[in-house]
Amino acid sequence: MIDYTQILHINYVGKKWSMLDNKYEHLNWMDESTKPTQNELDALWPATEERLKKTDCKTKAQQLLQATDWVTLSDITTGTHRLTNQADFLAYRDSLRGLVINPVANPTWPTLPTEQWN
Repeated sequence: MIDYTQILHINYVGKKWSMLDNKYEHLNWMDESTKPTQNELDALWPATEERLKKTDCKTKAQQLLQATDWVTLSDITTGTHRLTNQADFLAYRDSLRGLVINPVANPTWPTLPTEQWN
């Protein structure tokens, strides 16, 4: 389903408009510029949807990175109880960092390693 609100937010920054129920018929164009046609907005949907998916990818990758920040602490590889597979976690984090830097619309998510302690 086309999300006109998202299309307008992303592609018509600074324009004055309001919309009810995400329906083009309910688009109240209050800007001095010409109101876009429904066909014009429809044509923008594929690129807008991809941009939204990439933003979601980046956000999720950042959250997953944050959830494994503890792996980078120096004390997890020293002492009595040590994480023995830190390298697996670092590789996982590298994959996530790649998705933060270059987000994609349909990511293949790396598998979170299982903690191995000694």
